[in-house]
Amino acid sequence: MIIKSFCAHRGLSALVPENTLPAFAAAYALGADEIEFDVRLTCDGRMVVSHDSKLERISDGRGRVADFTLAELRELNVGIKQGWQVGLCTPEEVFELLSGRLRFNIHLKEHGEGILIKMLVRIAEKYHAKKSIYFAASPTELEYMVRYAPDIERAAIQLPKDTMPIYDMACDFGCTRVQFWHGMFDPPLVEKMHSRNIHCNVYFADTPEDFDLYFGMGIDTILTNRMDIARSYREKK
Repeated sequence: MIIKSFCAHRGLSALVPENTLPAFAAAYALGADEIEFDVRLTCDGRMVVSHDSKLERISDGRGRVADFTLAELRELNVGIKQGWQVGLCTPEEVFELLSGRLRFNIHLKEHGEGILIKMLVRIAEKYHAKKSIYFAASPTELEYMVRYAPDIERAAIQLPKDTMPIYDMACDFGCTRVQFWHGMFDPPLVEKMHSRNIHCNVYFADTPEDFDLYFGMGIDTILTNRMDIARSYREKK
C-alpha cells in the first residue's frame, strides 16, 4: 500500500492542548506532513488561533472570542482541562515557528468582509510561505478567498448544513483541494475529484484501521488527532 500524507488536526490535539504552539511543535516532531489550525478575529481586529467561537470548552474563560481583545485572550489558559498552563497563539507565531517545515491547512472560521484573508496573506508573504499553505472553508469564505487571495490554494469543505455539493463547490471556486466529512463521500466521488486533479482530505481518523480504510478509498491526506499513532502506522508499513 502507498502511504499518503497526514495532517495533524489542531496539532497533536488528542494529547496536547489543541491549537497551541506545543501541539503544533509536537506534531511536527512526529513527522506530520501538514498541520491544521483555525483562525478567528478578536474585537480589536487581531487574529487568534481558535476553533471555537466561545471560550468555555477550550479555556478557563467565558464568552465569545470575538468580544475580547487579543491581550485579554492572552491571559487565558487553554490547557487547564489537561493540566497544562498554555495560552492562545496567533497565526504569525505559528508561521514563525514552523513556516517552511511543513504545509499549513488553515481553516477560516469567518472572513470579516475579507479582512481576515488579507491579513493572512500579508503574513504568508512575510514568511515567503504562499506556496506551502492553503485556505479551507465553505462557500461564503471561499468567495472572499477568490477575491483577495487568488494565488493561494483553496480547499472546499462541505458542512452538513451546506446545500452546494462539494464537487460543484470545488469547481465553482477553483479549489485544488477538498476536505470530506465522514459519511459524505465514497470512492466514486474521490475518483471524480481526482479526474479534475483535486486533492482529497478527510476529517478525521485516529486508528490504523481507519487509516487503511480511507487510504484504500483513495483519500490523499488524513486529518488526525493522533499523529503519534500515525507515525507508528507509517513505520510498520
